[in-house]
Amino acid sequence: MDIQRRFRVIGRVEELGKALAAVKAGKHLLIEGPVGVGKTVLALAVTKYLQRPFFRVDGDERYSEQKLTGWFDPPIVMKKGYVKKAFIPGPLVTAMWKGGVLFINELNRMPEGVQNVLLPAMDEKHVEIPKIGTVKAEEGFLIIATQNPREFIATSSLSEALRDRFELVALNYQSEDEEIEIVKQGTEIKDGALVQLAVKVVRKTRDHPEIRRGASVRAAMSIAALATEMAIDYKEAIREAAHMALPTRIELREDAKGEVHKVIDEILDSCLAEANTKSLRLSSEDCLVSPNSSSLMEIEVSRNDSMADLFLKLDEFLQLKPAAIKKDDIGETIFYNYHQIKSFLKDGKLLKLAKEMAVRAIILKSLRLLGPTKMPTKRKKKPYAFASEDEIDLEGTLEKILEKKHYDATDLVVDSKEPKKIACALMVDSSLSMAGEKLIMATASMAVLAYQLRIIDYALITFESKAKLLKRLSQKVAVSEVLEELLDVDASGYTNIEDALKMGLEELKNSRIGDRVGLILTDGNYTTGRNPLDIAAQYPKLFVIMVKGYDSKLKLCDEMSKRGKGELFIAETPDEIPKVIYKVLRAITSKQ
Repeated sequence: MDIQRRFRVIGRVEELGKALAAVKAGKHLLIEGPVGVGKTVLALAVTKYLQRPFFRVDGDERYSEQKLTGWFDPPIVMKKGYVKKAFIPGPLVTAMWKGGVLFINELNRMPEGVQNVLLPAMDEKHVEIPKIGTVKAEEGFLIIATQNPREFIATSSLSEALRDRFELVALNYQSEDEEIEIVKQGTEIKDGALVQLAVKVVRKTRDHPEIRRGASVRAAMSIAALATEMAIDYKEAIREAAHMALPTRIELREDAKGEVHKVIDEILDSCLAEANTKSLRLSSEDCLVSPNSSSLMEIEVSRNDSMADLFLKLDEFLQLKPAAIKKDDIGETIFYNYHQIKSFLKDGKLLKLAKEMAVRAIILKSLRLLGPTKMPTKRKKKPYAFASEDEIDLEGTLEKILEKKHYDATDLVVDSKEPKKIACALMVDSSLSMAGEKLIMATASMAVLAYQLRIIDYALITFESKAKLLKRLSQKVAVSEVLEELLDVDASGYTNIEDALKMGLEELKNSRIGDRVGLILTDGNYTTGRNPLDIAAQYPKLFVIMVKGYDSKLKLCDEMSKRGKGELFIAETPDEIPKVIYKVLRAITSKQ
């Protein structure tokens, strides 16, 4: 393609074709893919190819509506008022005036209010600016945005309204051959063996069990470039270079057993040892997933890797129990049948792998069921502080200096957005009627939300005949570790709601966070302990999620929420639990 040659894009023929078709049709474009797969390169190539002005914005949770549309220059406003000359256009308005492309990098890190500003610009080609009026877009105005896939990281989904206005082009890591060509082009290194090894090392970081986020091809460029400057054997040079390039480009899991350099050494040893051996590529049939499932497609493992043995064992299990196949994703199949699979697998290493796959499936399912997640922030007006990134509140500032003859920076009033932090005691019924999928989905949802939103400090309590504290407030425990422990919980025992509420209240009393709430998930059918209503009344706020079942006690659950000055929410099925928990948290933060 001409665009590939002119802008030195390696591969991406299909993706470039789709992107060009979208922008030529006047459609806004969303490019989705992991860090370092060339989202910006693709966007720039398309924009330059069409010879349009280009304006870039980098997504950030602190980015405001005013930064996107424009703002008023305080000194001019103080002298002349809100005249047009006082208005400084932001990148959105500038792109509209010039008929150019607004490129938003990592759109899903933008606050919800900023995302909403884009809707009229994308639909009606105009925005309303207070005290200025309507800004209309010239012909050629488009928005091209990128986002990382919504994995277990600090990003969230775009609203349905915003996604509906984009055409999607999905990017993934390119093939090994294309990444080798990208490194050669980017570094101009001719040593093929060195470049190939650098790429192999980087690709290994993407599926290492202790690494949450692997490195992009940029890391391979750095490894190759650094290695060429080291006057030693190229294999040793690669080792030294990798220890410089990778620590800042990979992210270990919370439950990683080794520190970063140990993990890097493990990858390097594996790559060097396998340099002259063949690998086994499992097909989708070998992985026991459908051709449309991407969770375990094309997993590359050595012939000695126990993953291959696990797939064979699971295949044997599913042939014995064909009714066990509930989902296309093998991880979900393990999740739904974990206790049967646990008794079937005698090898501890294989069981550990199976458990890890089930936990990953639970987390991904929680993310999928949760959908877009945005928590409200509270606006707070406060005096200006040196080097503050908060925006000046012109109305408040003008009011403050109205009758002053002299004023300085201390008279400036700024508008600050602050998250509403809460301490939450999550109490989940693990008795015979509630254990299993309900227990796991509730915990996974809370853990995912706490990780994503960064405003929730939660304690985790399970209860049947007695309450058990699995995680204290402020205690740092990997989500995967908590879920792995819950997978092994057997459904048994009576239901002691009173004991759970006592333990939750004790945890909240020890928290220094001002906004403290209890959240209990139960069917309300207590079979031991005293009536829980008296202890519920001692909570600052108690919210109840009742999971419907044949023996659910609606009256008790409703009364608990009323005594606890909270609300009652109902989940009809386990799949509704993530959405209901998010709804509860929204209710909690909106009432603070």
